[in-house]
Amino acid sequence: MLYLHGPSRRDAEVMAHAGVQHRRLDAGPIHGAAPHRLLMSAFRLARGTFQAMAALGQFKAGVVMATGGYVSAPAIVGAWLSRVPVVLYLPDASPGMAVRVLSPFAKRIALSFPLTKKYFKGSKAIVTGYPVRPEFLEVERDAARKAYDLSDELPVVMVMGGSTGAHSLNLAVMDALEPLLHHAQLIHLCGESDEHLLREHRARLDSTLRQRYHLFRYLHRGVAEAMAASDLMVCRAGASALAELPILGLPAVLVPGTFAGGHQEKNADFLVDEGAAIKIADAELPSGALLQAVLALLEDKEKLETMAAEMRRLARPEAARNIAALVRSVARRRA
Repeated sequence: MLYLHGPSRRDAEVMAHAGVQHRRLDAGPIHGAAPHRLLMSAFRLARGTFQAMAALGQFKAGVVMATGGYVSAPAIVGAWLSRVPVVLYLPDASPGMAVRVLSPFAKRIALSFPLTKKYFKGSKAIVTGYPVRPEFLEVERDAARKAYDLSDELPVVMVMGGSTGAHSLNLAVMDALEPLLHHAQLIHLCGESDEHLLREHRARLDSTLRQRYHLFRYLHRGVAEAMAASDLMVCRAGASALAELPILGLPAVLVPGTFAGGHQEKNADFLVDEGAAIKIADAELPSGALLQAVLALLEDKEKLETMAAEMRRLARPEAARNIAALVRSVARRRA
């Protein structure tokens, strides 16, 4: 496998840590870009396309799997120009601009949910589910709680803002930290930017509350264990939430990001409509809405259990096998 990624340093670090062969491609956003940046983005897209063609030729690729977003555009276009078939995977509940534009280049389109099929005509789109890493299928709650030194006397809330953290979520946690720790233990993945500020805040807590606050910048390993040990998740509504939360039956308070065309709003709405989550607008965080929502759920155990059951009902543990079979079938047809 060869992983083609954009300029992000985080992508390169994660792939290197996982031991996956990877190559960097130039890419830049087109949709919503300011006029003075549009020309530069177009130039980067063209350069990234030639980089992708070179990488695919050297690797002798039999098939390309892409997941949308402007970073995947040069890989998809480069594959099409190189006559390498493409399987386009749509993880979100609705397609973004990149997927809509790039879908004609794909032989097949894999979808996470049946409701998304309405956006595509014909038989090209196939519902596979959203794949999760094997550890999400194998993790045990009791062992996970021991691994994070968590007590059985208080519920566990996990806050995660994505691989780089989320500043607004971090500030909301900091404001709510002391009252929340009187009612729960907290696992917080904060990202790099706010870690120093949050560690200073943690140091000012009394020793009892400090032991209940488990703060991490990022977890290369152990995310599945941290989630399995938790009773409630607070997070953005990225595509991974649509799979990892259901696999673990973990109810959630979702705070959709306001970026990337608002696709997180639709992801959150899907889980809310299914009764598996509640949603808070990012703009509501400074008013204390997060603490209010979390405490209300922790006090209503019946609702929390119902949300967990509804979340578990959405799980598709076979999704990775489905997507792998689809990719292999497209590659075989080419051969």
